[in-house]
Amino acid sequence: MSLSPARVAAFRILLRVLCEDAYATELLHSRLSNSLSEKDRRLSTELVFGVLRQQALLDHLLARNSKTPLDKLNPEVVVALRLGAYQVLFLARVPSRAAIHESVELVKGAKLRSAAGYVNAVLRRVRREDVEPALSAFGAESTAGLSLRHSHPQWLVERWERCYGREKLLALLQYDNRPPGLCFRVNSPDLTTDGMIAKLEQEEISVGTHPLAQEIFKVVEGNLHETLLFRNHQIAVQDAGSQLIPYLLELQPGDTCLDLCAGAGGKSSQIARLRKSQTAVIAADLRLHRLRVARELHSGQWKNLKWVVVDGTQPLPFKQGFDKILLDAPCSGTGTLQRHPEIRWRLKPESFEGLAALQQALLQNAMRSLKPGGTLVYSTCSLEPEENEAVIASFLARHPDVRLILPENPILQRLFDAERFVRLFPPESSSDGFFAAVLRRA
Repeated sequence: MSLSPARVAAFRILLRVLCEDAYATELLHSRLSNSLSEKDRRLSTELVFGVLRQQALLDHLLARNSKTPLDKLNPEVVVALRLGAYQVLFLARVPSRAAIHESVELVKGAKLRSAAGYVNAVLRRVRREDVEPALSAFGAESTAGLSLRHSHPQWLVERWERCYGREKLLALLQYDNRPPGLCFRVNSPDLTTDGMIAKLEQEEISVGTHPLAQEIFKVVEGNLHETLLFRNHQIAVQDAGSQLIPYLLELQPGDTCLDLCAGAGGKSSQIARLRKSQTAVIAADLRLHRLRVARELHSGQWKNLKWVVVDGTQPLPFKQGFDKILLDAPCSGTGTLQRHPEIRWRLKPESFEGLAALQQALLQNAMRSLKPGGTLVYSTCSLEPEENEAVIASFLARHPDVRLILPENPILQRLFDAERFVRLFPPESSSDGFFAAVLRRA
């Protein structure tokens, strides 16, 4: 029996996620899966995200049936075990015998033939497991029980319960383990909304609008990635919350604009689109390889995007100030665990303090490049107060010439709470979790 291309791709992707801190979403749209058929691509995606979302539960059940601790095994063996266990326990349409056989063959293909018998034996024992009795030692309402049942680190479950209470905690844990919807937007000056919808309908793509804004679209039915508009980068796949943030700048055609932490350029190109001007938008980031990706995705449509490698923790190298600055700061990403489930296994309780120090430094240098009277939007895709409210409170206490404001647009004002913050809570906003504050320099 030859190995399934979908399982081989899933194995290689999960191995890189585990060993290289890579991101599954990026790898699923890389050369590792480009040659897969549509059917195999769907299975590979299901396997990768299924394993990452259920990792705590899978590891618990594997550990119960293994004489060797998982942390003593080769990474290839761990990944093969997780893949096999996920299929046996969660994919009823996949024959257990085939799932176990392919996990054994994956280990052999990784030149670990001596582990083949071990993988076979462990997965056969897991196949006979009944999940509920296996979890009976943990109370269904305990944080340990919730951690295993919803596959989130226990410390994070405890933290969120303190912050949100039990009801919102459960909603968030359940939301994180659902497959995300696909949101997108126009990404070309030559494409109207009506024209985009008409062209997508010709390719049998059914779309709807997202509640956060009328120009944020979601796929109802069809494969958006196979469309001509997507291949030509005339539309951009982007989470609804991420699309929303540049609106808070309330851009005008004459504004000079800086996106300080541009990453792959999604918000930079949204700024170019919303500003409706040919003057330059500066998109800066510390990582050259990310800016190369951004240029490939967006410069064909937006000639005025200028990509600059900048270390935002140092004084910025721009002689003139900017009217509008977006600082979408590097963060823990706890608002994106539905889309990036691997993040939950990389974070530690002490992660937030180091990130807050980085965010303060970026905010300090960004504000120095803001013109008097200019507007700066600080945002993160984190749900944690240390990275959000605390950063803003500390900064304002040290800068009496800066104040927290609301946008002038009443529609945007409705997104803000009584403390003048945007807090997108994923189960309520049907988007990634985002925090945003609008600051104005006197």
